[in-house]
Amino acid sequence: MAAKTYSAQHFVECDQCEENPAQYFCKNCPGQLCKECKTEHKNRKITKNHEITELNTKNEAFFGPLFCTDHKTKQIQCFCVHCKIPLCTECIIESHNGHAIQKLTKAYKEIQDDLQKKKEKIEEDLLPKYAMLLKTENLKQSDFSKQAQEIEKEIKAHTRQLVRIVKQVGKNATEDFQAKLHKGLQRIVDSEVEIQRKIEKLKQTKDLLSAKIETKPTVSSFEPVNERLLDEFEKLPVLPKYHFSKFQPGKIESMIEKNFGKLPILKIDTAKPNEGDSDIDSQEEEVEEEESDSEVPYNLRLVQESRRF
Repeated sequence: MAAKTYSAQHFVECDQCEENPAQYFCKNCPGQLCKECKTEHKNRKITKNHEITELNTKNEAFFGPLFCTDHKTKQIQCFCVHCKIPLCTECIIESHNGHAIQKLTKAYKEIQDDLQKKKEKIEEDLLPKYAMLLKTENLKQSDFSKQAQEIEKEIKAHTRQLVRIVKQVGKNATEDFQAKLHKGLQRIVDSEVEIQRKIEKLKQTKDLLSAKIETKPTVSSFEPVNERLLDEFEKLPVLPKYHFSKFQPGKIESMIEKNFGKLPILKIDTAKPNEGDSDIDSQEEEVEEEESDSEVPYNLRLVQESRRF
């Protein structure tokens, strides 16, 4: 029989053909069967009297047999609400007497519902939000680079008007500006990487939850889900805005070494998400370089260095 392909699907596999999704459960074997193998199972002489039931999480038969981890020969019968674990009759007598208990099907449904809610939270809320954040950062990087290019053109145009010594000042100033630009772009890249990391982690968490939801229950299926599983994703990161102050040309007739111009300052506006461009809730951060050991003014220092060439 040709193998069937079920691409991009998650299902409980038939234990007999190991190809098709299981739809039935044999209570005698036990084993999970697809529609074709169920027919074959009933037609065999040795298994024709086996009791086969539909594979359904609402059906009690779906939970058998599961054996107690403490009492290996005892099947689990119920779920302890207080301790959050499945129990056999021995467990109830020995250490859970008086505790509130639930039917396995009800406990399992509550766990599955919780997993489904977290999965939907990722799909419908967190992933779209993080995708939008990433898109915003991509656009921001382009705009920031364009602004930097325009400012760099102004710096170069101003530099061309000066003598050789002023050109050297312009060269050093451009390198200084590029360092600021690199620092700003690196902050954006770091932000994108962190957002992408959280997106990947959300997808992995979603896949794990999907696997738990769609896999045949075992004793481990009753382990409580970490209530803080999605805490690190609930609060979206505060993403700053990046821009430069305008390049301010100096007066050429003045002392060249003191009037090359005020270089742009890399400014990072930090605002809470979804609050727009409100100046009230935003904070502006100016990224400046560490002061040199020398007390010589920056522009004059560049002029002195250029005289060596």
